Amino acid sequence: MPVAIDLLKQFPFFQGLSEGLIADLSKSAQIGAVKEHQEIVSRGKKINFLSFVLSGRLQSTEIANDGRIIATTIIIPGDVIGCLTLADNQPTTNKIVTLSAAQLLLIPMDLARRLVETEPLIASRIMALLAHALRQSVQEKIMLGLPNAYHRIYVQLDLLANNGVAQRQISHIPRQQDIAAMANTSRETVSRALQLLIKNGILKKSGHQLEITRGDILNRLAQEGPEVLEQLK
Repeated sequence: MPVAIDLLKQFPFFQGLSEGLIADLSKSAQIGAVKEHQEIVSRGKKINFLSFVLSGRLQSTEIANDGRIIATTIIIPGDVIGCLTLADNQPTTNKIVTLSAAQLLLIPMDLARRLVETEPLIASRIMALLAHALRQSVQEKIMLGLPNAYHRIYVQLDLLANNGVAQRQISHIPRQQDIAAMANTSRETVSRALQLLIKNGILKKSGHQLEITRGDILNRLAQEGPEVLEQLK
């Protein structure tokens, strides 16, 4: 069943394309419904679709060869999955799991690749998405070079909050042991760092969501380090 043309037009990624091309895309695209806690991308596998998140939240986890978690990204509506595979046609180095039930707009990868080759606008937008992913990776590597564990945790939280989550909230936050692996520290240190932020009114936790009540302070902590908390007293 064709995907509604109006649905395709809602995505900035497709805006500016000709009506004829949008109509052709609507015939090949699919809507996929995914249940909660379902793995939709497996490490070492190729991705067959360029996927646009319509609803729900997902978590992408980058895994090192020794099994360590080295990066975690929260994926939200409007995000795109599969850009690296589109660019190099290689298996993925991450896995993606749904944190809640989700709907995806699926474009066959072969069709997406033809669009990149023939539509400069699409190629430009894919390049922008890849550049964003590269900048995120560079920030994470810089974070791992920081000597203070609390500082690394603050940077990681700021990266998660800036990953497109509305109103500076971190919904479905990674587990403390995952944050610890990403920041190269212990789960106990992550717990203490979070409690310290909550105590100072920078974070407020409600269920599986962290609300950042002082985003300006969290950003300063990420930029300058734990000494910022001493200045607040």
